[in-house]
Amino acid sequence: EKGWVSHDPEEIYRNTIQVVARLLEESGIDRGRIAGVGISNQRETSLAWDRTTGAPLGHAIVWQCARAADICERVERLGEAERIRRATGMNLSPYFPASKIAWILEHVEGAKDKADRGEICHGTIDSWLIYRLTGGKSYKTDYSNASRTQLFNIFELAWDEGICRLFGIDPANLAEVCDSDSDFGETDVEGLLPRPVPIHGVLGDSHGSLFGQGCRKPGMIKSTYGTGSSIMMNIGEEPVLSTHGVVTSLAWSMGGKVNYVLEGNLNYTGAV
Repeated sequence: EKGWVSHDPEEIYRNTIQVVARLLEESGIDRGRIAGVGISNQRETSLAWDRTTGAPLGHAIVWQCARAADICERVERLGEAERIRRATGMNLSPYFPASKIAWILEHVEGAKDKADRGEICHGTIDSWLIYRLTGGKSYKTDYSNASRTQLFNIFELAWDEGICRLFGIDPANLAEVCDSDSDFGETDVEGLLPRPVPIHGVLGDSHGSLFGQGCRKPGMIKSTYGTGSSIMMNIGEEPVLSTHGVVTSLAWSMGGKVNYVLEGNLNYTGAV
């Protein structure tokens, strides 16, 4: 369909394992010395899977995908766009996971029934990788990824139940939100490591870029030019809502302390 962009979740997981295997082989590192694993993931890409079997319910809907535009239009007609922006920092858009998850529930066979029975997980790629790497023992996400879903109240630091209801989503089916430096569970990366180690750091890719470039003080900015573009500025420990079209989200949360960012995005840069 025109405007649709999808990924196979199982392929994403397989590729992740293959990259780790190649890294370990080519680096020659002593695998017994590895103390932990970190995850930096493509943000906004959303999927659903069976809570018991871990089987994906169809393909993941990629951040670029516009298939849920009609759901956003429906919510806008209810007059809720400004309320959503003031709670989540996000402008109403099919770019964000809220409408993508709603689309899955409305269009993927069996998804709504599973959701009603609490038998579904629906989240972003970090929560999918954590779930798979821990053998289904951990269903968690970090603040940076949660804050990009358009379902997370960035002031209360919790899933916004009212906004979830607008999109037909039960917050009980969303991942537990944790500090970015939390213990997200243990993994031996499908036997590539001699013993399980903790997943001890999770950030959305743009947030990881901000952190990795050393932009850890208010006013510091990074620009990313990739498939799309992201210009992100650290604004410190208090959220600020823009009146000029850019969005507010959480940069990260470490040791119980959160940092916020302002960000402007272009969907297509290198992709053009």
